[in-house]
Parts: sequence; structure tokens; C-alpha cells
Amino acid sequence: MGLMHCGFTSSRVISTLYALDHQESAWVVGAILSAYSLIPALIAIHVGKWIDKVGVKLPFGIAASMVGSASLVPVFLPYESFGIWPVFITCLLAGTGFLFALISGQGLIGVLSTNKTRATAFTYQSIAFSLSGSAGPVMAGYFIDLGSFSYAYLAAFSFATVGGLAFFLLSSNFPKKISNISKLKRTEKHSALELFALKPVRNVLIASAFVSMAWDLQAFMIPVYGTEIGLDAVQIGWLLSAFSISTFAVRTVMPIISKAFEEWKIIIFVLTSSGLIFLAFPFIHSLPLLFVFVSVLGMSIGSSQPNVLSLLHTVTPDGRIGEAIGIRTMLMNLSHCVFPLLFGAGGSLVGAAAAFWSLGGTLLAGAGYLRASNKNFSSPTST
Repeated sequence: MGLMHCGFTSSRVISTLYALDHQESAWVVGAILSAYSLIPALIAIHVGKWIDKVGVKLPFGIAASMVGSASLVPVFLPYESFGIWPVFITCLLAGTGFLFALISGQGLIGVLSTNKTRATAFTYQSIAFSLSGSAGPVMAGYFIDLGSFSYAYLAAFSFATVGGLAFFLLSSNFPKKISNISKLKRTEKHSALELFALKPVRNVLIASAFVSMAWDLQAFMIPVYGTEIGLDAVQIGWLLSAFSISTFAVRTVMPIISKAFEEWKIIIFVLTSSGLIFLAFPFIHSLPLLFVFVSVLGMSIGSSQPNVLSLLHTVTPDGRIGEAIGIRTMLMNLSHCVFPLLFGAGGSLVGAAAAFWSLGGTLLAGAGYLRASNKNFSSPTST
């Protein structure tokens, strides 16, 4: 999954730089980024249900084929002859393909682990994604500077292809299914709304949506706020890097933290601490203090993903884990499509402070709701 993620993130960076290199507008660049999340937001639930039925091998093969072939489109349909439209084909293919890999991989990790080890297992996955998410763009930059955009796209193709081959070489010991579908009537149809109506599942998905909103806000609004208070591009870049480094750092110690604290307690702490940081952010103008706040925010938000995924596997009924991951993925992709536009519009109208305060209050309200709704924070520990 790490190699597949590396190919996906490389493709996203290359595509944005490719558009900018050909003097496309900022609106086009934004549309390119949104295109990666558009189809996944629409089909994630259906893909999850399908993976529940067919297992992970076929979906992962589709993922490798789509992410890999996506990177070849601009190579064979260059900008000089076809304009920017082939890049949009790349975005749609790569984003959709990685959806199959993400749901398959997260479902497989869940079924290969137990309630006691699941949070740790997802921590290792998040560490791998942190590494691939950092390495992919850097390697893409080197391939562009030392070669060309075509070389960079071919490198992204190689990452996805090798990732797919590695999966199939190791897949002989993997279970055929990620869900115990035999416990369900095969002719019985289930609605995603029915799954969302289950209180434990709904609470996990709500927590995941809040965390996704917080992640999107920091990525979009820290540059806006930094510009407002007079920071230069290098300083803003280091602030964003400090966030990424902190998310990686906290994930390396999450196995220890997970043994000391239960998942719900960690998630509620994440929402509370993140909400307080967002409320305080507009009052901070000192660069060293901003580094402290951004680093704490990175550690807080970075610790959420393994615990959300662990809880989702624990509370989801048998035979429907792929569907549950699909709902979570849909909510995340909707967030990636919609919230940057909302934050940008809000920031333009009333300034960055209002965006920080509104989300900070929302996160605190969400933490309060989840605290009241989950009176018993204990997670099941049975295997």
C-alpha cells in the first residue's frame, strides 16, 4: 500500500506542477486537485460493499492498473498536442484507482489483526503513508528537475506497478474476504443509511469527519493566515513541514500510547485539543510560538487515524466493514472537495480568524457530543 500511495501522491504533485509549468490558472490547479477526490466521493460506499463480497485481490489489481495507467496518459497525450485535458483523465483514474487500494488495504489490515492489536496495526499503516506521502513528492521533484515531466510520470507508474506486484507476491497468505459475509443473507440488501443509523458506527464516522475537516483547514488556512500576518513563503513552508513531521513523530509512538489509553479517549482528546488550538490560532503572531502550536496540532490530528480505523472495525457488524470504510472514505473525499472551497471563500470575506474560530467551536462541540454519547469509553478487547 505504501508503494501504491507513493505512486498516487507523486501523480498528484506532478499534475499540479505540470499545469503550473504550462501557465494554467490557479482555478485549473484547484480543479485538478478536486478531480482526484470527485469520483471516490461518489462511489466509495458502493466500492466498499463490492469489496465485502469479492475480497481484496481483484480490487487491488484494479487499483494497480488504474493508478499505473493514469500516470501514462500525459506521457502519450502531451500538453503540446492535447492541452490540459489528459491531466484531468489522470486525476480521475488515479483518484478512483487508489480508492480501491485504500478500502482493500484497510479492510485487510483490520481482518489480519485483533481488537488488541488493531490500533497498532493501523499505526504502522499510517507511518507507511507518512513516509510515502513525503517521499513521493520529493522524488517527483527530482525526476522533473533532472529529467522531465514524462520521466516523473513514468516513475509514478513504476511505484504503482511495483506496489501491485508486491501485493500479489505476498497475497497467498491473505484471507480471501475481509468480511464474514456468510453470516449475512446473500440476497439481503443493506442501505448505507441503515449502517449509519447504528450509534457506535455513526459516532466513529462523525469523529472521522471532524478530524478530516481539521486536517483540511490547517492545510488550506495556515498559508492564508501566514500571509495575513506577513510571513514569507519559506516560513509558511516550514510551518506546514512542522505539521507533517509532528504527525509522523506521534505515529511512531502510537503503539505505546494505544496500550495506555483507549481509542475513544484518544479521539475525544484529539478533537478537544485541536479545537482549542484553532480558537487560539488567530491571536498568535510570533513565528516560534506558531511552530509550537502547529507541532502540537500535528501530533494531535496525526494520532487520530489509527484509532478511528481500529474503532470502525470493532463496531461494524460482520460482513459490512468494506461498506463502513467506504462511507468513511466518501466523507473524507467530500471534505477534500468542499471544505477548501468553503474555507477559501470564508477567509476571503471575513478573514482567516473566522474560519479558525468556527471550526474550533465545531470541534469542541463534537467532542462534547461524543463524550456524552459514549458514556462507556472502554473498547472491546476480545480477539
